[in-house]
Amino acid sequence: MNFGNACSFITSEGARAQNELVIPVRNCSLVDSGVLQSGLNAAVQHFLEIADSVAKKTEASNGAPNLMAMFGLMQSPEFQKFGYLLLWWLPEGFRLDSHMYLQAQLDSLAVFVSLRTTMLVIFLTVLAVFSFLVFEPMVYALDLHVKRVRALLVMLPAEVVMSTASLRNALMSAI
Repeated sequence: MNFGNACSFITSEGARAQNELVIPVRNCSLVDSGVLQSGLNAAVQHFLEIADSVAKKTEASNGAPNLMAMFGLMQSPEFQKFGYLLLWWLPEGFRLDSHMYLQAQLDSLAVFVSLRTTMLVIFLTVLAVFSFLVFEPMVYALDLHVKRVRALLVMLPAEVVMSTASLRNALMSAI
């Protein structure tokens, strides 16, 4: 919309809703020789040029306006183009552009949230699988080993185990 044909997005109903005055030009492509067909950015640049020209003509009155000259300026085609863009077409273009930008951000956020949710589900699944396939058997094996060593220590006094080299080596390797 900024650099393409903005008229394909801006409707006359939307432009009419921007102002309570009667819209004089109902076709977007007819506004100032179709400036909006070059994009919203081109229309804004053109609007700023017209605004600068109108401001210079207004400042030329040096603070003491000639009412007839001011009335003539307000009836000029340049001032009418300024009014068309200012009152109807540019506000609707900005509203649509903002809406499109917001919708793109919301869509991007939705994709991001679904990606993060998928990553969390995968992480929790891998954690559960790791827990059941690796951690649980390892804890079970260590528990059996500890019970075997404890049972051996209960059956034999510690002095006998420490005095016999083979028992001592078997216990130390088991720990």
